[in-house]
Amino acid sequence: MLVSEPKALADKWFKDIFTKGKLEILDNLVAPDFIAHGQGNQIDSFGIEDFKAWLRWYRDTFTDPVWQIDDAIATQDKVVLRYSGWTTYRGGLLDIPPHNQRVLETGIIIFRIQDGKIKELWCEMSDLQVLQQLGAFPLLR
Repeated sequence: MLVSEPKALADKWFKDIFTKGKLEILDNLVAPDFIAHGQGNQIDSFGIEDFKAWLRWYRDTFTDPVWQIDDAIATQDKVVLRYSGWTTYRGGLLDIPPHNQRVLETGIIIFRIQDGKIKELWCEMSDLQVLQQLGAFPLLR
C-alpha cells in the first residue's frame, strides 16, 4: 500500500494495526529499512520486527482500544497525528498489578514518508499520565 493521504494512514494505523492487530499490514505499509524511534528519539530506535514484537506486547497489555484522531497535519513527506485513546490495562507494565481499569493515552506520532511508504516513525506518548492512572506515581497537583 502506498501512503497517499493522512486520513488513510491514520485509519490503517489505528483501526487495522492497533485495534485489530493486523500486523501483516505493516509489511506493505512501511519501507524495508523502516526505523521506529521511541521516546527520547535516539535511545530507542528499532526496525520492523522489533516494532512488531513491541506491538504484540502493547496489544496484550492494553486491550479494548478506542482511538480518536484529534489532529492530522501533512506536508510533502511527513504526516503528524495527535491522538487519544482509551484502553483496558491487563498487566505487564513495570510489575503494576492489573485491575482491568480503563486508562487514557494521548500522544503524537510523526511519520516520514518516502516513495509512498513509511520510512521513519517518531512517537511521543503520555506514559507518565498512564502510570499515574494506574497508581504507580502520585498525581501532580
